[in-house]
Amino acid sequence: MPDSAGGTLLRAVVLNMGQEAARITDGRYDRYFKQGSASAGVAAVIAAGRFSINGLPIPASEADFRQRTPDGYQVNQINWLSHDPATGHWKAGFRAQKTAASYDAAALEVATGIVAGLEVRLYDTDGDRFADTIEADYKEGVQVQDIIRHADGAVCVLRGEVDTARRMAEEGRVFDGQRFTATSGERIATTNFDPQIKPGDVALFWWGPSGWVMQRAREVHGVFVDGSDHQSYTIDRTAYQDAMRFSRDNLFISNRPGEFVNAQKFFGLNGNTEGLKVSLWLVPTTDPMSSGAPVGMTSGPNARRFLSQALVQARRWLSEVSPSTDGTDVSTTQRWVAPTLHAQLRQAIARAQATMDAEVSTNSQLDYQVYLLYLTLHGSADDIGAKFGGYRQPGFIPAASAGLLRAAGS
Repeated sequence: MPDSAGGTLLRAVVLNMGQEAARITDGRYDRYFKQGSASAGVAAVIAAGRFSINGLPIPASEADFRQRTPDGYQVNQINWLSHDPATGHWKAGFRAQKTAASYDAAALEVATGIVAGLEVRLYDTDGDRFADTIEADYKEGVQVQDIIRHADGAVCVLRGEVDTARRMAEEGRVFDGQRFTATSGERIATTNFDPQIKPGDVALFWWGPSGWVMQRAREVHGVFVDGSDHQSYTIDRTAYQDAMRFSRDNLFISNRPGEFVNAQKFFGLNGNTEGLKVSLWLVPTTDPMSSGAPVGMTSGPNARRFLSQALVQARRWLSEVSPSTDGTDVSTTQRWVAPTLHAQLRQAIARAQATMDAEVSTNSQLDYQVYLLYLTLHGSADDIGAKFGGYRQPGFIPAASAGLLRAAGS
């Protein structure tokens, strides 16, 4: 089975998915290396200069490093291997987060720094049936809003305009990454841009020998049935395992799988009897029967329907709960919340409705309003992404329930 390595593909491993190990040096892969162990075999492949990430070989030795990448070996333009002359130590591995005493140990950390849901391929190029070349992927996710094609053949992708400073002050951090903004300036050669990508899609991007590359993610379109943040997501009858540490930093927070399912389940939009479908986007893999990391989830043309249903529920809560400072001015059977929380929900409803009414609103912006309504009603305390993103909504419904209990017991 020939491939880009020019040899026979022995094994394509999608790390930490299904029965696969988290690292390519795991003992279950020993049989693919003539050294008798995967750890020694991977080290030998690195020393031969034949272990590459996104097509960029890890330097074979310290001398090779100093000659070819003296400022650091980079993955997606971020250092994964560098030397600190002050301490003599090496910083290495996923985003250079570990310390190593030698170059060889540092290079091995880089090779084992690939996160779950991404593929590592083992090749035999000399016909001895053992791996002597390894290609690893480090791809990240982005949601495509606009595609700009320049006269020189370059393609620019924009993930969507967001007033991040205002939103961080009022709501929380919509994005965690800084790629494919209106000012970040990434340009993709036409030959590196997947022609199937269209606005609204989720895509994978990486930096390779010829610059930035972008590939459409694999779309699974169906009814979202059930799921749990950081665990798995079920579309129709198939559950797709999540992949920890996979980078979805350049997607709206509301379109990352965990946050998307939190909002959908809160409003009872999952398993809907109307058959309204969503898309789960996955990392493509060599074996089409395998599943790579879930990259994102989008509502597509159903985003407006979902937001409309969420607004109905939010308005019902607003109408059934009274604003009160201490509950003494409402019936003992009447729910109440602090005036600030009542005003916060009213503002969230108005903002969501304005997004619904705006003809230029994208589906991802509509999904984001569903997410904000969920956080405003439910609170952000048990949503992992919301807490990390700086969202601090106390939760209208928990406060209303506590208000009812205090009033009933007063």
